[in-house]
Amino acid sequence: MTKVRLCLNAADVSERTGLSLSSVRKLTRSGEIPHIKVGRRILYPTDALAEWLTQKTVGGLDPEKDGALSE
Repeated sequence: MTKVRLCLNAADVSERTGLSLSSVRKLTRSGEIPHIKVGRRILYPTDALAEWLTQKTVGGLDPEKDGALSE
């Protein structure tokens, strides 16, 4: 049975996204990446992280969303 994790730690986010650990921490400090604090721990909700990555994606199938067809 596979466990579904609702949240990741910074090392997991780094591994799964390819961002360096220091980049994940910098994005967290600046408030750019979605995260929650539980006591002293910082956790990254997987659903919010996936949505954040989708919003940051440039290019794709809908050029109007990317501003490529601005007139």
